Amino acid sequence: MVFTTILGRYVFLEITVSFLFSFAVFLITGLIAGFLPLLQKGMEAGMELTLILFQVLVNALPGTLVTVLPLSLTIGILLGLGRLTADNEVAAIKSAGISIVHLLPPVVLLGFLCLLLSFACTLTLIPKGITEAKRLMQEAATKRVDAGIEERTFFDSLKNLILYVEEKDPSTGILSRIFIRESSDPDDVKTIIARKGKIAPDPEGKALVLDLRNGTILKENLNGDSTGTLAFESYVFHYALDRAGTQASNRTFEEMPISGIREQVGIASEKRLTAADSAQADYYRRVVLMGQILITQRFTHPLACMALALIAFPIGLLNLGKSRLNNVSLGLFAIFIYYALTLATERMARSGVAPPELAMPLPALLFAMTSLYLMRCVRLERVPDLYRVFRKLLLPSRRSTA
Repeated sequence: MVFTTILGRYVFLEITVSFLFSFAVFLITGLIAGFLPLLQKGMEAGMELTLILFQVLVNALPGTLVTVLPLSLTIGILLGLGRLTADNEVAAIKSAGISIVHLLPPVVLLGFLCLLLSFACTLTLIPKGITEAKRLMQEAATKRVDAGIEERTFFDSLKNLILYVEEKDPSTGILSRIFIRESSDPDDVKTIIARKGKIAPDPEGKALVLDLRNGTILKENLNGDSTGTLAFESYVFHYALDRAGTQASNRTFEEMPISGIREQVGIASEKRLTAADSAQADYYRRVVLMGQILITQRFTHPLACMALALIAFPIGLLNLGKSRLNNVSLGLFAIFIYYALTLATERMARSGVAPPELAMPLPALLFAMTSLYLMRCVRLERVPDLYRVFRKLLLPSRRSTA
């Protein structure tokens, strides 16, 4: 129906051009904002800059799209329909006896396409992106595990290992006044103190090897009691990096598909029933609740595309003055209200006030109902009461500035 009529194609092209422009602006802004922390983490892990730019950043792209798509869609619809309204093209359409409802299918189609892309991100691309980003970070840490070792800073990125270096000569790589605590075996915890040392190359890249000189090894058992002391002139400390990999191999809920989350929620529910004490039962209850919230989020977050598209349609057609910025301002206010409601309903779900399946879809449902009210106001060619309240809130500030 959208592409079978000249009017449908014209409106779709108008809002699509505005959407693509807004999408490019928001996407570049989001990527720049997300690139800086990725750059810091990647450089600390010893990753190459090109790897950070093209692999880690691409894996983080789906998470950015879920936020960018609803914003771009709303602004694009407001700008596209706002131009038609400001140039009296909407008035000409009405005078020709064509209902404004005929302008809705292009908006719904664009919103539906964004909805599908957002669903693809939340259900598939984001979990895979998080897993791949962790794998790249772990791979970089395996290849250049010494990249994060800095002077007078405790290095604890590897599991069961704490490393402290007082001085590090960048030209020779010699380390001075070294402290190492390794607790891979709880019954045999080693504390090593050495005056000098140097990171030895590992051809296979599967271990952190330190060539230590003039130091002492202190051993203790599970209870913290000393089991022996050994002084040495030369000692090679070997730490297998597959021990560190076991920590990264544990998948979080964010990395799992919905089927995996449901499986873990079922296991936690069974453990909750057989918990030994109330503290353990409360822990499994929170695990179950977090899993339910994450599953619901993967379905409710994409709904922002359709909810904001429906609310932007009547706002873009409202005649709020000659300036199109009036409609855009009202649209930005609607976006703020939507995400404020989203945060409020998620807080309700986390606190246990309401089930996530009932609370979290409420913003999308509320905005869909509000869009019906605004469409009725547009058909009757009257300013909604909500806009009058919005103007009354702004008028005092305008008069005070005047």
